[in-house]
Amino acid sequence: MLEVKNLSKDYNGTLVLNDVSFKLESNLICGLLGPNGSGKTTLIKLINDLIQPSHGEIYFLGKKLSLDAKTNIAYLPERSALNMGQTVESVIKMYEDFFFDFVKEDTLRILKVFDIPLKKRLSQLSKGQRGKVQLALTLGRKVSLYILDEPLDGMDPASRDLIMKLIVKFIRPQSTVIISTHQITDIEAYLDYALLLKQGNLFEQGTTKSLVKKYDMTLDKYFKEVYKYDEKII
Repeated sequence: MLEVKNLSKDYNGTLVLNDVSFKLESNLICGLLGPNGSGKTTLIKLINDLIQPSHGEIYFLGKKLSLDAKTNIAYLPERSALNMGQTVESVIKMYEDFFFDFVKEDTLRILKVFDIPLKKRLSQLSKGQRGKVQLALTLGRKVSLYILDEPLDGMDPASRDLIMKLIVKFIRPQSTVIISTHQITDIEAYLDYALLLKQGNLFEQGTTKSLVKKYDMTLDKYFKEVYKYDEKII
């Protein structure tokens, strides 16, 4: 499904992603894990061809990433780029017109679950509600790869579990999902694979089961061990 080979990104002499390589098969949910500043969003932007790598290559469905290939990727950004003056129903119409793979009925079903009013403008919704609208729009598309950047950010605990169930239910069969997050507890049960970034380096990867067995602890506990701060300096 997706192959990243020796990918690096340099911003004005600062290396934010360093020689990252991995392969993801179809029909799995992958957690892209790491604290703020670890390189998660940079990697996501590279896969979405929003920025260009300083070094390395990305292959999607067996071919080098191209503009045509991007039409088969649905991207949920951490910060919404939608016009806050639009109503929910007008944004749905925009997606319906713009994306040939968009299934309006699926988006409406998800919004109904969250009890989102279609007549309201995005500016009238809470941060959490706007995130749910953006998620519903993204899951309404039927593509091979979904990339979700912090989809649980700003969500209450009850919504987080429901969101993961909706992701599993509404993605296209055999699709792959990459979820960038630092909230491991809420998603670990749904993860098939994990990529762990630290200071721009991919220092661990593997199936969730193999990592749990290797370190004899849950992925959430391992995450806390790897990324814990040095409290001695306080």
